[in-house]
Amino acid sequence: MYHIGKVIEVFSSEDKNIVTFDSNAQAMLDMWDENLITVGIDFHLSKSIKKDDIVLVDYTATQTGPRMVIVKLLRGEVGKRAWKQYKDHFERMRTKGPAAKAVTKQSYVG
Repeated sequence: MYHIGKVIEVFSSEDKNIVTFDSNAQAMLDMWDENLITVGIDFHLSKSIKKDDIVLVDYTATQTGPRMVIVKLLRGEVGKRAWKQYKDHFERMRTKGPAAKAVTKQSYVG
């Protein structure tokens, strides 16, 4: 399973304002369903990722829980279309009429 997110901030060991014991990078994401999470970045992408990128996060189940790693950067039109599709879907879920009480946050986080 994969989810779409938008990069708010990148936490890289190359940032002089970040003190770290390793060379891993993470990103804070605004997810399509309004969750705010921080996930790891696959090391192949850590030098290319930047703020406002639309990303695909791998939530494949592992023995210890979901993987939660950014595996693709969706730039240009494909990123815009994917983000819009997910956000439009979320809005439809939220405003589905009286049967839709409150949109509960999905359990894929954490």
